[in-house]
Amino acid sequence: MARVVLHWDPFDRGDPGPLIDVSIMNSRHVIEAGRAIGLEYPEPRPMKALLDTGSSITVISKVWANTCKLFQTSEGSEIVSLGDVQHCGEHAGAISFPGTDLRPFDPARIVSAVFKKERFHAIIIGRDILRNWVISFDGCSRQVTITDRP
Repeated sequence: MARVVLHWDPFDRGDPGPLIDVSIMNSRHVIEAGRAIGLEYPEPRPMKALLDTGSSITVISKVWANTCKLFQTSEGSEIVSLGDVQHCGEHAGAISFPGTDLRPFDPARIVSAVFKKERFHAIIIGRDILRNWVISFDGCSRQVTITDRP
């Protein structure tokens, strides 16, 4: 069973929250279908993601969705996220967690939105992924522990 420990100090105003390293790419099915007709896809892109129990879905910055060339499956949905109503694209992606034994999610529905002033992360990991883990926070040691469900 995979277990990851992250540091988070909620008493430090400069600490953005519990961050985890992620790699984002197109889903395996999208890559296979695209390569069959001669398309090329970039390698997975490492970035920081914020664990956000307040978000029902996983959201990536539109800039990063374009950089990763994520296949857009839908356009025009709206969500309330990042303190505002966001006009979003939906993508078929894959999310993995390098340096950990956490299982990857492929395919994963990833919504893209404009991140206005986020300096610390390019993705918000929402409850759609968090529900697959047991997450605990120890305030004394300022540690967030993630345990993968079998």
